[in-house]
Amino acid sequence: MKDNNEIINLDLFRNRKQEEKKRKTERIFFHNLVGVYGMVGPGKMVPVDLVDVSDEGLGIQVPYESAGAWPKDTNGVAIRLYFSTDNFMEISVDVKNTRPTIDGGYRYMRYGCSVRADHRSFEAWTKFVNFLKAFSEVSEKDNGNISVGSI
Repeated sequence: MKDNNEIINLDLFRNRKQEEKKRKTERIFFHNLVGVYGMVGPGKMVPVDLVDVSDEGLGIQVPYESAGAWPKDTNGVAIRLYFSTDNFMEISVDVKNTRPTIDGGYRYMRYGCSVRADHRSFEAWTKFVNFLKAFSEVSEKDNGNISVGSI
């Protein structure tokens, strides 16, 4: 039986909705505007999916391969974020945890990483994360109902 004197916390509801919107916005941003790659050796990199970000860290995933886990070394892993075909920001991360997951019907290995504060790009990383936070608060979905024409 429900207590009629129960107080409903709307702030909690709003915070959950805002967090859902933030994650959806980040994923759209990551999948469509930023190419993310992990360095696997001199002159070689592999694409990785950026799952989420925070001031101190990020979550990435790579297709699951039973033949061998990536990365071999879990400290100081170089991750490149490409904002165009030839301009990137490289960050250095330490892998803190791993777990297998299924996303969209495909198997992945997901990595929880901390971004190294002693790397030269850490300040730029924190500004990038702050931009994503601000963007998610004001972004709107384009429903395609406005056409583009000439003046």
